[in-house]
Amino acid sequence: MLTFFIDSQATMLITGSRGSGKTSLMGALMLEILQNSRIIIQEDTLELSADYMKKIGFNVQRLKTRSPIGTSENDNELAPEEALRTALRLGDSALIIGEVRSKEARTLYEAMRVGAAGNIVMGTIHGDSAYSVWDRIVNDLEVPTTSFKATDIVVVARPIRFRGSLQRHRRVVQVTEVKKHWNHDPSEEGGLLDLMSYDAAKDSLYLMEDNLKESDLFGRISNISGLGIEKIWKTIRMNADSKAYLVDMKNEFKVPQLLEAESTVVANNKLVLLKEDQLEEFGSVDYDEVMGKWKNWVRNSLVKRVKGRGA
Repeated sequence: MLTFFIDSQATMLITGSRGSGKTSLMGALMLEILQNSRIIIQEDTLELSADYMKKIGFNVQRLKTRSPIGTSENDNELAPEEALRTALRLGDSALIIGEVRSKEARTLYEAMRVGAAGNIVMGTIHGDSAYSVWDRIVNDLEVPTTSFKATDIVVVARPIRFRGSLQRHRRVVQVTEVKKHWNHDPSEEGGLLDLMSYDAAKDSLYLMEDNLKESDLFGRISNISGLGIEKIWKTIRMNADSKAYLVDMKNEFKVPQLLEAESTVVANNKLVLLKEDQLEEFGSVDYDEVMGKWKNWVRNSLVKRVKGRGA
């Protein structure tokens, strides 16, 4: 589902406490951006793997910013809000904010609200729920509520201790849509719609199907893309099937390298190209046929290539 939101150019914030895995999740989501996009990363602590992404074929530019809590000033480091203005002048792109902390939030949301912040906007922010993200951005960082509604999705990460164990496991526990038709408090006015929620007993996310009927986002994506709701879900299921199939092939052939970014990005590119070929030839996508061709290519080409590299 998150891959679909990225492909649909939704705006996403990843939230969680320290050690919840939000930066790791952001790094994984960045690999779902198509390689024909320019990716601009703005961060004060260099945590996202820009150099590795360049190595495997992504067009990545990094803007190192001055920490809002630091006292020294480095000539090579820009203030966060100035770096953001520089990023916005670079034109259409995927904009990644390593962490939304301070005054740059207002600049970011002003740009998002008027559609000047690039095709894809993602960032991380400290919090423990979608509501806490709204509270921090609006009440602490002084972004107007009307601007905050430029956020489409909030993803909540949390360290989970199963059955009281001391060991912590990083999990996505909530995927929440920010609806657009409310004015003051999203909790009181139904402005936050949970799309997926975590079940600790089963250690899995489950889809909140009844809530989907109230979603504004899926309807908006449908109107913009021309995809009906049925085809949207076929696309999401195809994304899920492709990820699961790579895991199956990794287990069957004992090639853990198949799940490294160098391989998964190539696999995702192939899937996108097969879909594009069908659209150009037939004007629509036969999802079963695309998946059949893609699985055959993974098994007979990609797996062999990866095994050869490992040898």
